[in-house]
Amino acid sequence: MKKPWLKKLLYAVIIVIGLFIGVFIWADNELNKVLGKSTQVVNVAPNVSTYITIHIKNVNILSEDCTLFINNQDVIIRDGKIISIGENQAADDTVTTIDGTGNYLIPGLVDSHVHLKESKNDLYLYLANGVTYVREMAGRPVALEWKKEIEKTGIGPRMFIASPPIFSESGLTGYYYSWTRQAINFSTKEDAQKAIQKIKEQGYDAVKMYGFVNPEMFKTTVDLAKQNNLPVIGHIPLVDLETFYTSGQIEIAHIEELTVKTMDDFGKSISKNPQEYLDFLKAHSSQIAKKLRENNISVTSTISLVESFPKQRFGLKSELKQIELQYANPKITEGTPLYKLGWLPGRNGYEYDGEDTPEARKLSGIFWRVYVEAISIMAKALVDNNVTIMAGTDANVSTMVPGFSLQNELGSLSKSGLTNAQTLYAATVAPGNFMKSNTGMIKAGYNADLVLLSKNPLENINNTKTIKNVFFGKHTINKLQIAAILKAIEKANNENRSIKIDEYLK
Repeated sequence: MKKPWLKKLLYAVIIVIGLFIGVFIWADNELNKVLGKSTQVVNVAPNVSTYITIHIKNVNILSEDCTLFINNQDVIIRDGKIISIGENQAADDTVTTIDGTGNYLIPGLVDSHVHLKESKNDLYLYLANGVTYVREMAGRPVALEWKKEIEKTGIGPRMFIASPPIFSESGLTGYYYSWTRQAINFSTKEDAQKAIQKIKEQGYDAVKMYGFVNPEMFKTTVDLAKQNNLPVIGHIPLVDLETFYTSGQIEIAHIEELTVKTMDDFGKSISKNPQEYLDFLKAHSSQIAKKLRENNISVTSTISLVESFPKQRFGLKSELKQIELQYANPKITEGTPLYKLGWLPGRNGYEYDGEDTPEARKLSGIFWRVYVEAISIMAKALVDNNVTIMAGTDANVSTMVPGFSLQNELGSLSKSGLTNAQTLYAATVAPGNFMKSNTGMIKAGYNADLVLLSKNPLENINNTKTIKNVFFGKHTINKLQIAAILKAIEKANNENRSIKIDEYLK
């Protein structure tokens, strides 16, 4: 006897499975699309000059402590290395000579917090802005491939690549984070051992800690990373500051990680008690900074991103007009319906989405104003207590255009109380030392990662934007070549754009 209901049930099951597979494929495609891979990669080779020996003549060079310029120096570069510095350096007729008279030579800049995703043109945006080294803070295999390629060809910024972020969830939640955030997830010591060993074997330079890791897996991760000679960097996980100080993690990825912890400790509404919270922070910021210094924990800034939060929340269109949106990868800025991580109106996760009443907006505005002010208070405490600060931007997070965002970050650091010398140090010497790289100073034997400026950045930090030449290893680009590279990237972006951005351009 036939059972028609069974046949119908089977059809229903097949349809549900088909729908599930279809939705999964669509969602997976969306997650990959917003990484930016589909944008055509520009060919920069015709706009990059290569040399064996170059002589930068009669230039003012930044001292190793970034406090002054040493006048009228000659810098000789050979095979991508600085071989000599001094007055009236001898050079034969076969070398390439650049007259540096009246100009200022600084080390190549370092952005210590970027997210390349799969947007390869970003590498050239960094060079165009004098950024010759980046620290990728959520690595993926494609970034490791780019790093190897750059080590061979030299065309691109040098790269320090942290692992994908660590999570400590179990079951379906763990799978979800591994899928949607390209994360590494483990909840047992055995799985942690396998994961950290794989991170080491793949060639990552550090383990990236995320903010939701539980105390047990945090300690396990730090211990295993130490055994594998890998530093642990990134977010403060689910532990209090006293536990964190002596944990063994050597860097915090955002100054705001610290202020958020103090907001938790404050225990009251920030919006309703703004001045009381700021007084609370001022009373505790120096002690926090001293503990960080005692335990040799560095902090990366990302101040300009925080400053943009209230602007994006309450005036997104105006804020978009302040940035170089045309150079940002269009698939990253356009985002996806899956979640609001794009940059544009309706797709931006920072836009105000609370109760639409004057009182609610007022309280939200107060909170974000205090949030920004707290970052400046904490930054000043870090400087006053000699904590190592590294300039970083969280590039490719909304409104942080790769390369350009670091130039803005230098201005934000300066406004937060750092001297121009300290700001330059945070973008050159400090990250160079942190990464144990042969860069960050103008010094014989160091890599020839340099930027020639027409104006003095110690007088005005915005003068880091007056770029005449960028030197990276055996290569250099000048103003005309930089303009051509930017034009090519803008063209490639426009060809892959689904949403017009004309109304948001400067």
